[in-house]
Amino acid sequence: MRRVCLSLLYLLPLAVLCQPGTSTPMPFNLSDHQWTHRLLLVFAPSDEHPDLLAQRHMTTGFADGFRDRNLLFVTVLERGESLADNQPVDDTSAAVLREQFSIAPGGFAVVLVGKDGTEKRRSERPVSIESVFEQIDQMPMRQREMRQRDGG
Repeated sequence: MRRVCLSLLYLLPLAVLCQPGTSTPMPFNLSDHQWTHRLLLVFAPSDEHPDLLAQRHMTTGFADGFRDRNLLFVTVLERGESLADNQPVDDTSAAVLREQFSIAPGGFAVVLVGKDGTEKRRSERPVSIESVFEQIDQMPMRQREMRQRDGG
């Protein structure tokens, strides 16, 4: 019994670390994702911005499509917790991204970044995920990926 209790004491800190909302914000660099992920960057002043809420709503139910296209959803906020694929991003990285993509204070934007690290699309309004998928599926690199997946 004592051994079981001691084992539980060792596991308790791990359980606390795994709780949602307790993750330490991490740096986020575009170069870390080049050639492995496409990025859908959504810039907003805060988590309550109506366009951000609309964009999040539009992504509901498309997890398989995001995964199939190696597409990560990244929210970059002026105030509040920025997230990359549901992982906290540090404030410095968020500020660098806002500057890199010339997002004005208080501004909202959706930016699609290709695997090559370049901007492929920009909108000042929420965008339909179907239209993002359609654009990605027309890209030469994505065409190759689909051919390889289908065995041809």
